[in-house]
Amino acid sequence: MMHRTQNHWRKYLKRKKGFTSSVKGVSHLSRRAKRRLYCKLQLWMWRKRREKCRFWILRAKKRACGIKSGSCLGVKSQKNKSKVVSSPGCDTGGSEDTLTRLKQCETVSLSEMFFASRPPQNRVVDTTVSAGNVSMPTPTSQKPETLTQLGEIKDSLRHTVKPLLSRDSDAHGLTTQLKKTRTLAERLEVDAPSGQLTAVPPGQDQPGLRAAVDRITSKKSASSQSDVSPKALTKDIHEFLDDFYRSYGSFIPLQKSDVLKHLKRRFNADFIDRKNVIFPEVTKYRAAIIQKPVPSFRVVYKKHTLTLDDLSTLADQNWLNDQVMNMYGELIMDSAHHKVHFLNSFFHRQLMTKGYDGVKRWTKQVDLFSKNLLLVPIHLEVHWCLVTADSVKKKICIYDSQGNAIQKVARNILKYVMTEAKEKKQTAFESGWTVSFDEKVPQQTNENDCGVFVLEYSRCLALGKPLHFSQKDIPKIRKRIYKELCDCKLHEQG
Repeated sequence: MMHRTQNHWRKYLKRKKGFTSSVKGVSHLSRRAKRRLYCKLQLWMWRKRREKCRFWILRAKKRACGIKSGSCLGVKSQKNKSKVVSSPGCDTGGSEDTLTRLKQCETVSLSEMFFASRPPQNRVVDTTVSAGNVSMPTPTSQKPETLTQLGEIKDSLRHTVKPLLSRDSDAHGLTTQLKKTRTLAERLEVDAPSGQLTAVPPGQDQPGLRAAVDRITSKKSASSQSDVSPKALTKDIHEFLDDFYRSYGSFIPLQKSDVLKHLKRRFNADFIDRKNVIFPEVTKYRAAIIQKPVPSFRVVYKKHTLTLDDLSTLADQNWLNDQVMNMYGELIMDSAHHKVHFLNSFFHRQLMTKGYDGVKRWTKQVDLFSKNLLLVPIHLEVHWCLVTADSVKKKICIYDSQGNAIQKVARNILKYVMTEAKEKKQTAFESGWTVSFDEKVPQQTNENDCGVFVLEYSRCLALGKPLHFSQKDIPKIRKRIYKELCDCKLHEQG
């Protein structure tokens, strides 16, 4: 009986020793061992409540060191090495998953503590991302104090691990880990050719972050589009087209971009992906509105009056008439703060038929030599061109969209300017003028857009903008001029 008792005691000690050596690895526990383990776990929880005050002090120290609260690892000073204790009922796979998650959490926590401990100007690291796991960053340049502090934190984490109490707490820790991984990824800029990540200091603009913000904005825009019902979208399109038709008298200046811009302002979303729904609806409703009787439409600005027939000359490839030319010249003078004078389109014809005496009264209330630039549109039966007189450089210049150097027209304007200077007793402008022809101006490729070219020449020269347009831009320019005439002002863009 005595021998049997001793053998039983030896087996118990051997079994206990084997149990403690296999806690960190794969554990095959009996019910008795699991109950014993559960009692130890209850004892550990009681001690944890007892040391709560010490835990809060330690947590304050962690915050002072730059470690975020709520981390999935707990740094805890203990005299003896702590053990990773499996939850009751855990099998082999559960233990391995727990250890894997602990390692991942340790890696992310070390990365965050590394970023927190470094100054913003030295936060440039090389990091590798693979299969949802972020490896420990390797600093390219850092101070010895930072390395020492990081080593201490790493050692403390290596010797002390906060046990996971249950599967629920394990899942919560994994969720926290994923959130921190996303937060860390948002603070990194991807370098596609090198496959590396670069930490972005707070407040510094980086292309990677801008791309990320654009992706987030596009996702929000897509969600906003999904929130807009087809009925609400159709109703808003109809209201926009009604207002547009009342404001401009026709749909001649309407562009597809106008509809998209309105919907973007209205719903704060980009509807490019729904063009196949929007544009057919616009076409259908436009046809319905045009069939209705149209009230008389007029635009009145100072002494100029435009009817719908006048504005219709801006449609397609129609020839512009004098009313459109003269009113747009008035808008140019107002936008140039009256440092530019635009002579009436009938001026040159009157000058040719009646001479200087026939146009003498046209500038009775205007001092041409106080202006920086004089714009004279010339209509030659079936063609428009522009002649300018620069009073600063004393230069007469011809702008023709067909490349014709009409010297006779330039000499007529030169003779008029010199006679006007003599009549107004401006002796400084009676001589010294030169005549030139600009061959590098944009040219037309058809026989119908010469008037639009003259207006665009005048606009650019009056506002001091370069002549950067071509024949392919003329359809948009026609629509913009139509809107500017109806709005009675030049638009800043376009």
